[in-house]
Amino acid sequence: MKNRAFTLIELLVVIAIIALLVGILLPALGKARQSARQVKDSTQVKNIVAAMLTWAQQNREQFPLPSQLDRNNQTLAIGTAGDVNGTQRGKDNTGNVLSVLIWNGSISPELCISPAESASNIRIDEQYQNANPTQAAVAAQAVWDPGFSGTPDDPATQRRRTPGPNGTGNNSYAQTMMFGARQARWSNTFNTTEAVIGNRGPTFANTTSSGSNPDSGNWPAQGWQLQANSPQGTGSVTLAIHGGRNTWEGNMGYNDGHVTFETRADPVEVTYRRRGVTSPSPTNPATVPDNLFVDEADDASSSSANFSTNTNQYLRPISNVVVSGTTTTVSIFRD
Repeated sequence: MKNRAFTLIELLVVIAIIALLVGILLPALGKARQSARQVKDSTQVKNIVAAMLTWAQQNREQFPLPSQLDRNNQTLAIGTAGDVNGTQRGKDNTGNVLSVLIWNGSISPELCISPAESASNIRIDEQYQNANPTQAAVAAQAVWDPGFSGTPDDPATQRRRTPGPNGTGNNSYAQTMMFGARQARWSNTFNTTEAVIGNRGPTFANTTSSGSNPDSGNWPAQGWQLQANSPQGTGSVTLAIHGGRNTWEGNMGYNDGHVTFETRADPVEVTYRRRGVTSPSPTNPATVPDNLFVDEADDASSSSANFSTNTNQYLRPISNVVVSGTTTTVSIFRD
């Protein structure tokens, strides 16, 4: 009996069926991978929040403040960390805060990079020095490794990479502010709607530039929109972390320790009250959703925000802090 071979038609049918199955399965596999990254990222954010809360429980309910831990300037000497006139706050950037937690074994450098990270210049610090860090002023007395970079824009004295606009950062996340009136939030408040740290976000529209902080402005009646034709707005790489082409989504850790996957930058459960609203209306409400990535004006009559007096929530990675007299300038990293 003769062996019957495949005909060309039969072979083409088999190939077509395989191609059809691949076309059906690939999107499902992609969604499964995306879901797995989001869940893993949620766990990482939760672990960082837990580390900050544990630190606070052991340090008078305050989250880590490098400026208070290094008063003798043995980790960073005054004048090398953005400090002038004998101040210490130039040490309080995102990289140093996270480095304190890594130094104390609360988290690892790997935990600071989201599994869904979309920026090529943000990656794990594989050279973290747990003892005698070379970037420290007095290596043997250091209390964190200042070579860890919270953003690609960290000061040259606080990073291992070559200074320049295309440097490397070792952190994926945005933190709440610890300056001005917002410093009260830099503590263990157990508030279920008070964000501590989470996936960083893009720049939004209807903002007015104010010094080093372009994320300032009054609440817009039409709602916040991505800043158009902007590499940090509609072109932001942060949209690709968990969101879509035109939307931000991300994991946000709150002060009671829980993490929520937020589908908007101004979650409906996170609100703030606007001062100066005497006759509330749909277009001028007294209480509005708080955009976590905008330094919104507390005063409804103001067209711009006052960074030092505002109390609403504002999360960004901090690259550098410069204090001159009574003026504190906080440099924010956006991509």
